[in-house]
Amino acid sequence: MHTLVVYRPSSRADDALRSLCLAAREHGGRITVLSLAAEEGVSSGCCDTRSVLWNQVCRDFAREYLARAAQVVGAHHGNVEFGVLGTRAGRAVDGLLREASARGADEIVLADPRASGLGWFERRRLRLVPYVAAGTTHSSGRSGLFNPRRSEMNATAPTSSGSQKRIVR
Repeated sequence: MHTLVVYRPSSRADDALRSLCLAAREHGGRITVLSLAAEEGVSSGCCDTRSVLWNQVCRDFAREYLARAAQVVGAHHGNVEFGVLGTRAGRAVDGLLREASARGADEIVLADPRASGLGWFERRRLRLVPYVAAGTTHSSGRSGLFNPRRSEMNATAPTSSGSQKRIVR
């Protein structure tokens, strides 16, 4: 099994990355750790180097995040690859899906969903992808951000009822 992990430093992300690496090592899986670097479009206009410089700063931060991830992984470094994924604002999910497909990943894991660098809308959009998993238990106490609650597993679709067409469950 090949797992693509989106990593940005936090204690929760570190714990999730350690446990994912141990599990991959025990089961013969592979891990690819990616750090997202937000990129601005580079205009072809004369003398405008601001976007180029900003993109380089973002990539440098992403490399620092990966250096920390390598320290966290430590001795479990065997089947772990590291990489920076440059994405345009609002297009990170598309970039992640392309990268996962290109690398042959079986699942995408957000090591710490809130610290991943993805906004709430992008995380919500990513939930709709069938092979996305979550790496940690988050503040709501639910394990796995992308898994439904037990009570939701057997839920039926809402139906309309009455003259006011209210939605009831």
